[in-house]
Amino acid sequence: MGVFASKGYESASLTDLTDAMGINRVSLYATFGNKEALFMKALTRYTDAGDRRLASLLAGCSAREAVENLLRDSVRRFTDPKAGGVCFVTHGPLPEDTVSDDTRRYVARKREAIEMVLKHLLVRAVEDGELAREVSPTTLARFLSVLIQGLALQAQHGGTRRELLHVVDVAMAAWPTAHPKA
Repeated sequence: MGVFASKGYESASLTDLTDAMGINRVSLYATFGNKEALFMKALTRYTDAGDRRLASLLAGCSAREAVENLLRDSVRRFTDPKAGGVCFVTHGPLPEDTVSDDTRRYVARKREAIEMVLKHLLVRAVEDGELAREVSPTTLARFLSVLIQGLALQAQHGGTRRELLHVVDVAMAAWPTAHPKA
């Protein structure tokens, strides 16, 4: 999982993968079938853990607090040297000549999943009056999803925790609030 997270699918060599797992190529093929199947298993494990983390970050607070928790936690994870400073699903698109259409669609669904979770959170916030009715949960969820992907990319290219937390501050300062009731 760490090799794919730090190098991406294409740049992760079989040597990198077998060295990280302490096995040889024959064992990799016997256990997983091929590099793509191993990638799918690693991605599923990574996103399952991420789904549990996301649920805990979004639970029991306002939508604004939940989003801020998510953004700040994302920056901490993306800039944590122990975690490799990366996000598994924000690497570049998987090329058609190296993986199947099914794998590319699966990765795209994993990227979209956070946006859908955010959209549901924001729909509820509009319904509860936390956000104004004019706020589009779809558009705001897309913005937040793109922001998270951008934070990951910036961290991968040397953005510091401090710099990226300032970006979160700017995003949260622009948070749309409900109009006061008359």
